[in-house]
Order: sequence, then C-alpha cells, then structure tokens
Amino acid sequence: MIETEPWSGLPAIPGGWRVESIAVVDRMLKLVLPARPDDFLDDPDVLAANQTDDYMPYWSYLWPSSVDMAQAVLSAEWGPDRRVLELGCGVGLVGLAALQGGYELTFSDHDPVAVQTAVHNARLNGLERRAHGVVLDWREPTASRWPVIIGCEVTYEARNHSILLALLRSMLEPGGVAWFGDPGRSQAPPFIALARQYGFAVRILDRQLRPVDVASDGSYTFQLIELTF
Repeated sequence: MIETEPWSGLPAIPGGWRVESIAVVDRMLKLVLPARPDDFLDDPDVLAANQTDDYMPYWSYLWPSSVDMAQAVLSAEWGPDRRVLELGCGVGLVGLAALQGGYELTFSDHDPVAVQTAVHNARLNGLERRAHGVVLDWREPTASRWPVIIGCEVTYEARNHSILLALLRSMLEPGGVAWFGDPGRSQAPPFIALARQYGFAVRILDRQLRPVDVASDGSYTFQLIELTF
C-alpha cells in the first residue's frame, strides 16, 4: 500500500503533484498527476531536451479525450485476459480503465516519469497485479507483439503518423486491433488515409462504439479510430 502522501515515491517535478478523482462510468479512479503542468515549460531539463529532440512534456496533462477513451475501453470486448499495450500513457487514466476491465496492461511512454506515474496510479487504485510499465520510443519498435494496442490523443502531429503506423506494423499481432481516441482534431482524416495506405483496415466509432461513416474534422467530437491488420 502507498503510505503518507499519495505521491510518495514519485520524483520531485516542477509545480509538484496533486490528486484528482475521476468518474469513469460507475467507477471512481484516483490519479496522482502534475499540479501545474505548464511549469514544465520553464524547466531547464525540459528546455534542453526540446532543443536536442523536440521533446515536449505532453504526458503531464490530463488530455480532454482521456475520460471518453477510458469509458470506451471499459466497454471493449477484446476477450478475457487479453494483453494490452498503451502508447503515450501519460498519467495512466486510460490504462487504469483497461485494468479495471480485467485486461493485462502495459503502460508505455517516451518519458520515464510518465511510466513511473502511471504504474504508481495503478498501485494507488489497487490494480497493480496486472500492470506493467516500459519506456518506449516509437522510432525504435520492440520485438514484442500485442493483440491490442491503444492510445489516446497520440495522432495530433502529422510528423508522427508514419512513425506510429510503422510501429503498429511491427508490434500489432496479426488479427489484432488498435484503438486511438481522438477529439475530432484536423489531423484525424490524414492519419486515417495514411493508415489505409499502410494496409490497415479502418473503422471510425463514436463514444458508444457505433460505426460512423466519416471522421470528425475539427469539430472536437470524440471518436475512436480502430485499426486492424
């Protein structure tokens, strides 16, 4: 069990930590997350990493679509005990929903502190038994393959689309499924078009997991982009 402060064991960060309880369907999940994410933008280490590798501390924000995505994951029917890899886990809300749903979940992110935070939050909610964590650079896919890969708000930068799709071709099992939560950003249609060029079958689902014909483009309506290979 976590003792003293809920963030005990996590490293010191710019702006410190806070705790927030998030309702996902009929469940409450407790999250430790950065109290003032914008403080990272003035941190010397972050500024140096940005200069060398265009790094931005996106993990430190609780992204708007994460609650919708978490609710969708709780409704998923991927089969019992499926192994799930989350890309760009951030503070871990979506992965916590997968753990609540009975899946074995590996949090992954480019930032080690994000992975540490997500695993910490799994422990805070009593979900650590099926939780794992790995630091993953999308430009360097691993040899591991997964039946389910998920990510929330990871398709907003066009320069990462081909990198992400190449990773999926390497790490998604044949017959597997990938879900990407998106709030209707303008980059969704280009990502979908490129995914089809990469050989993926694509479906667009609404928040009730009903298929829709056309991806939302700039309307900021939550949608799921489902890829199969």
